[in-house]
Amino acid sequence: MDLTIPDKTIQESIMSKLVVIVAASLLTVTAFAGDKEHKEHATKTSAATFDSLDKNGDAQLSKTEAAADKSLADSFAAADTNGDGYLSKTEFAARTKS
Repeated sequence: MDLTIPDKTIQESIMSKLVVIVAASLLTVTAFAGDKEHKEHATKTSAATFDSLDKNGDAQLSKTEAAADKSLADSFAAADTNGDGYLSKTEFAARTKS
């Protein structure tokens, strides 16, 4: 059984399409990898910031603790979704994602 493609134009067309498919696949994989690294970095950064603001170590931020970060202090009420007067790590992380 002969699997050779006799027409050179058809061979070039197939090779061109193959190159495009391989290139697109590589770009897709690279984009997904970059996105994952960005999310992991953002999560680590927000956790470190939360921990550095949580001066008394009670795993929540009071308005006084949040005052150390002007942006956080300005958006504290909106970020405090349960209205308890404190920001949990979840509330803090949700604020940094938006």
